[in-house]
Amino acid sequence: MSNQKNNDTIRIVRGSDRYAGAPDTDLFIQVPLNSTKKQKIEGDRNVLLNLEERFNHERQISTKFRLSGKIVNIFNNSVSGKCSNYDPFKNSLYYLDVENSVTTNVWKGYPQYDEFSFFRTKSISGHVEFKPKSASTYNWSLYVTYPNDNDYNQNMSYTDDVFENTNNFVVSDGIPYVIKNRVVNGKRMITFYCGYKHNINVGEYIYIPTAVNGRNLFEVYSLGDQAYGNDYKVLNVYDYGFTGATFNNGSIGNLKRVINPNNSGETTSEYYVRKHKTLTTVDNVDLTRMGFERSNFPIKRQLEYSAATPNQIQRISVKDGRDDYGFSIDKDVDIIGLTNNLGRPITELFITIINKGYMGWFNNPFNPNNFTNNQSGIEIGWDFNFRKNDVDDWWKKSNQDNKDDIPYDTYQLNGKTFYYNDDLMIGHQLKGDICEWNKYDQKETVLSKMSHKFSFNNNYFDDNGSQNLPFGYSYQPHYSVPLKVYSDYIETGDEEKVDNIPDYSFYSKYEGLWRWRDIYPYGFIDTDGNGVNNPFLNGKHYPFKQIIFLQTPLQKDNNVFNDIIFSPLIDNCE
Repeated sequence: MSNQKNNDTIRIVRGSDRYAGAPDTDLFIQVPLNSTKKQKIEGDRNVLLNLEERFNHERQISTKFRLSGKIVNIFNNSVSGKCSNYDPFKNSLYYLDVENSVTTNVWKGYPQYDEFSFFRTKSISGHVEFKPKSASTYNWSLYVTYPNDNDYNQNMSYTDDVFENTNNFVVSDGIPYVIKNRVVNGKRMITFYCGYKHNINVGEYIYIPTAVNGRNLFEVYSLGDQAYGNDYKVLNVYDYGFTGATFNNGSIGNLKRVINPNNSGETTSEYYVRKHKTLTTVDNVDLTRMGFERSNFPIKRQLEYSAATPNQIQRISVKDGRDDYGFSIDKDVDIIGLTNNLGRPITELFITIINKGYMGWFNNPFNPNNFTNNQSGIEIGWDFNFRKNDVDDWWKKSNQDNKDDIPYDTYQLNGKTFYYNDDLMIGHQLKGDICEWNKYDQKETVLSKMSHKFSFNNNYFDDNGSQNLPFGYSYQPHYSVPLKVYSDYIETGDEEKVDNIPDYSFYSKYEGLWRWRDIYPYGFIDTDGNGVNNPFLNGKHYPFKQIIFLQTPLQKDNNVFNDIIFSPLIDNCE
């Protein structure tokens, strides 16, 4: 046997061909894996060889996101009533005043915690069949949404708690207010109590459409009154002796923020309701109970004795719970090609939660025979629609302006009709928060959060409220998940002298310059803590959102205006 190497070629000759009598044997040749050649890619001259640089490059250009998070459900079961003509609901209450109920056969109590939980644990005997694999789909629906449009024509109503005056307006009119005249340190002040956050600084101006002594712009002298924590809703204008009824006690109106009175055309803010578009369906959400994590709120149970139940069956009922839930979206959300409601790059997504109420306790729409365009089981409102001493008439089911496009569906069971909110498809639009946009400041600010209200179906559960204004619970539907953030400073530049001016920048004719805010890259955190540093793996970002989900009754104190001066603490140090 011999082999011959010639010009990088290996030649193998059988033994019998070399000389007579030479044996033929099996040969094994190990082929080396060394390569001395590499295919050249045309145009590929610069390749990142540094692993850290390559990772950061892929992270910055990635537009895919896989969302996950945790929901802490905080709920106080506080609306009680009686079930009259539907036995499965009557047999499943957390009972009150059982001695009287046994005598009168009128059973009062609370729907159990299972109706408000994100993850059901059991069915209602004699009602809808319960499927454990669908436990997370009966009560609530989760979606990923993003703000894609603005509604400037949303009708609104604000009733203040000081003078009980009602201001009906359109959101683009600006911030609703009621006036109270005060004397502070010997100075006469015109105090504007705003319906929601005004986002105005001392030294800036407010615009009022009704001229006072020939003026529409007024400088803000100070913020707040003598009560604690009112700066964000109360502002003061110095009274120079204005005449007319515009600034009288109890006067109502709307104002707008103006940064520079000499450039009011560019520095006056716009006001609108932000609209959301869905990017996922309910099938893209995986919701599970957190096995070893619960909030500190108590679980309230009681034993219902067989002799004190309408169906003579003993059981344990649960009034309040404290479960936490984990959720993940099994679909990559790709934001490439999407712009937000202002035509700018998307810097946040939202987790949107909507009450479904499939078991039929809630979401009975108002009589469509009288209100043809009013068929919705959920009402919408904003922070200023919650009053501290009463339930605002805004929440009436007959109100045409407190509805959103949330379709409902029905099913028939035991000769009864039950209502629930239907699942949304991709591309469905929902209303959201009240926002301010100032193109000169290049900043969008949320002024008032939206709330949904769901109420009981009074055909089967009487909560002692009126049919037009029933009791119920409110919750916040939209929760922001930051993807990137804008810088907290304004960049300016002349396009003939500055390169890479972003296409979302604003050209100020007053200054003759472009104005914009830079978008921080992924992983960058400035000195004030602004920035986003989500995990990145396999070409995707993994944001995590913790949601504190509150289900609260309608009567709650969101607008605290009072004249109380809290006395300072005095000890031996003073």
